[in-house]
Amino acid sequence: MDYSEQMRVIHEGHPVLRFCEQFDETSDIWEFRLHTHPYLELMFFLEGHASIDADGSQMSAALFDTVLYPAGCPHREAPSPELHREIICLWVDLPELQLDQPLRVQDRGGRLDTLFRYLHACNQEANPPPYLMEHLLKVLLLQLLRMAASGGGPAELSGALQYIRLHCADRITLQELADLEHISVSYLARRFRRITGMTVTEYVNHLRVERARYLLATTDKPVQEISYLVGYESPQYFYRVFRARCGETPSAFRRRTAHDPAAPQL
Repeated sequence: MDYSEQMRVIHEGHPVLRFCEQFDETSDIWEFRLHTHPYLELMFFLEGHASIDADGSQMSAALFDTVLYPAGCPHREAPSPELHREIICLWVDLPELQLDQPLRVQDRGGRLDTLFRYLHACNQEANPPPYLMEHLLKVLLLQLLRMAASGGGPAELSGALQYIRLHCADRITLQELADLEHISVSYLARRFRRITGMTVTEYVNHLRVERARYLLATTDKPVQEISYLVGYESPQYFYRVFRARCGETPSAFRRRTAHDPAAPQL
């Protein structure tokens, strides 16, 4: 089945979600022996990485990767007790969709991350609307095949950028980002500045200040508490960074935007 036929099948089909769970390698749900499923299986890696044997071929998956196994494909993820791995796993019933081989697709711009998390959240509801679930599954499958057809690889440093966006309130080191991209720290720093126009520290501060502006304009949380929530251990340092980027103090910004309908949005 070629790409255009696969897209048509998804568009005209009625995919059904048979399983949807988020779990890590300590869970009894994760089957590490060679096995198959009667449905498409999708695994989105929230943490860690894995070596995979899929239908006799070797592949690997890492943070923000999606692995898509065809229905009936024998596969196993090698156990690694020393590593923390966490995934969102879906089984999708769409027998008309025929895939020639397993696919590995790395997320770009957080699109797959958003779809997987939203599907999982909807599935936790008491009675998730079936038409909504079907629509989300179609969007996810179409997006996966589209990204796979265009190469499946990430835009340069997309993994590092996505990691920073998700963890900007945490302490992030250059070494962590370099390891994620499998490059040296010095090369990461050069490429990061060329791509974003900022250093990693400047980019993290940019994201933290944007989050702080949103909280200042939309909540009554004390400024000191907001400084901690967005990732600053020192409120004084937060004040300096905020004033340097916004041209005013956090308190002045809050007063100015207290009843402004055009307050910052995330």
